[in-house]
Amino acid sequence: MNRQMALAHYCEDNVLELPEDLFGLRDINPVLFNNESSIFYKDLESDLANIEFHTRVPCIVYIQAGHEVITTSENQSIEVGPGEVIYLPKGLNLHSDYFHAGDGLNAFLLFVGSDVMAKFLSAGQTPSAAMVNEDAIVKLQASRAVQNYFSAFYTIYDSLDNPSHLLEIKLLEILHLLDIHDSGRLRASLLAVQKGGVKRNIKRLMDQYAISNLSAKQLAVLSGRSLSTFNREFKILYGTTPKQWLIERRIEQAHELLSTEQWSVTDTALQVGYSNVSHFIAAFKKRYGKTPYEIKQQS
Repeated sequence: MNRQMALAHYCEDNVLELPEDLFGLRDINPVLFNNESSIFYKDLESDLANIEFHTRVPCIVYIQAGHEVITTSENQSIEVGPGEVIYLPKGLNLHSDYFHAGDGLNAFLLFVGSDVMAKFLSAGQTPSAAMVNEDAIVKLQASRAVQNYFSAFYTIYDSLDNPSHLLEIKLLEILHLLDIHDSGRLRASLLAVQKGGVKRNIKRLMDQYAISNLSAKQLAVLSGRSLSTFNREFKILYGTTPKQWLIERRIEQAHELLSTEQWSVTDTALQVGYSNVSHFIAAFKKRYGKTPYEIKQQS
């Protein structure tokens, strides 16, 4: 990866795999890292929207300044602001939107490897089985002790050349500080084992791939769901089937192109995902009562 590449540029064409894709992005500084575990400091220059990422390692995010909105594959949005902490289990596909709030957007990202996690879980009280939730995203208000931890952290470690032997100590310290005030929720979520495939947000997936030649079955695979589950969740969101929704979106896009651009009917059909021009013409006429040629002549 280009060492000078900005986060916004990289994410235009990529899903961020965390933490490994953070190395080399100029907006993000790796402060401590060793094997699976790492601590990064993020300093963004401007707002950054619709960043899709996948957590390979459990992640704790602490916001110093600015706001971040995390959106899950079920389209639940969680806003995190200054002085707040959010824990993200491993194996999730999420979207984030960052908002500049006067003093810039500054955040810490801490990735807890399996060795560190095992040591943390071996100390302290084991949560009840009822508390363990494999998909649990935990949001916390940082205590004074947690805020002081992060205030001092960057000042001390930014000037050092990755003293990785201290990484485990610092991660265990913050885990125990968080554990003191969260009633065992973080510990319970860390204890859970992520199972099944990675689900992606259906609404954002459809915004990305609506104008393509992908079938509903292919979109189901991309979403991390079986076709039946994809169809069921899709209908809850949109009130129609994926097939019908795709037809309507593509035909609407075709109408706009024919009305505003100097495109041929064949090129328009290909652009909106139809490889068969006859099928395109039939679907278009059914929707608008006129052929694509007639719409083109009117423009």
